[in-house]
Amino acid sequence: MDLKELKKLADVLDDRGKQELISFLQSRTKGVSAPVRAIDEIQEQKHKDGLVCPHCKTHSVVRFGKYAVKTRVGEVKRQRYRCKSCLQTFNDLTNTPLQRTRRPHVWVRFIECMIEGYLLRKCAEQLNDEVTYVTLFYWRHKILAALKQIPIKSFQGIVEMDETYLLYSEKGKRNITERKPRKRGGKAKYRGISKDQVCPRCP
Repeated sequence: MDLKELKKLADVLDDRGKQELISFLQSRTKGVSAPVRAIDEIQEQKHKDGLVCPHCKTHSVVRFGKYAVKTRVGEVKRQRYRCKSCLQTFNDLTNTPLQRTRRPHVWVRFIECMIEGYLLRKCAEQLNDEVTYVTLFYWRHKILAALKQIPIKSFQGIVEMDETYLLYSEKGKRNITERKPRKRGGKAKYRGISKDQVCPRCP
C-alpha cells in the first residue's frame, strides 16, 4: 500500500478514527522531532522577553554549557544557563512540569489523552505502556498545578447559570425500600427531570 491509498483510507475515517490513527503513527515514530518541538515551545514561551533567572528574576544570564540526559529514545543534550547575579544554574525546563522528567516526548500525547477524557489506565495503553498509570497520576497533578498558575480574569457584572440536576443520593443508607440500590451513581429511571433528580442549592 502506497501513501496515496493510505490518504484515501484516512479521509473515510471519522474524527475519532483519525485521532487514533495519529496516536498510532506518533507511537511508531521514535525520532526526536516530537520532544524537540515540545522543548522549543517551552523555550519560546519562557524566553520571549529574553533570558531571565527563575531564582532572582534578573536578566544577567549567560549560557553555561550543555548537559546530557539519558532518555528512552537515547541521550539528549540540553542547554544550561547561569545567572551572574545569584550564581545559580538552571535549564529550559526549570520550574516547569517537565522538570527532571526523562520522557518529554510522551507529555504531548498524554495531554491529548487528558483532553479526550481518558482514564489513566487508558492513557497508559494509548502511550504503549511507556509510562505506568501510577506515573501518569503524578504527571496529571503537575499539569493541574501548572494550570492553576495561569492568570485568569475574574468574572465581573452579572453572571447567569442554569440549574444542575443530580440523582437523589442516599449514600450510606442500608435499607432503601423505595428503589433498588444504585452502584457508582447509576442512571435515572425516567428521561429528563423527574422525582429521581434533585437540584442542589447554594448555601
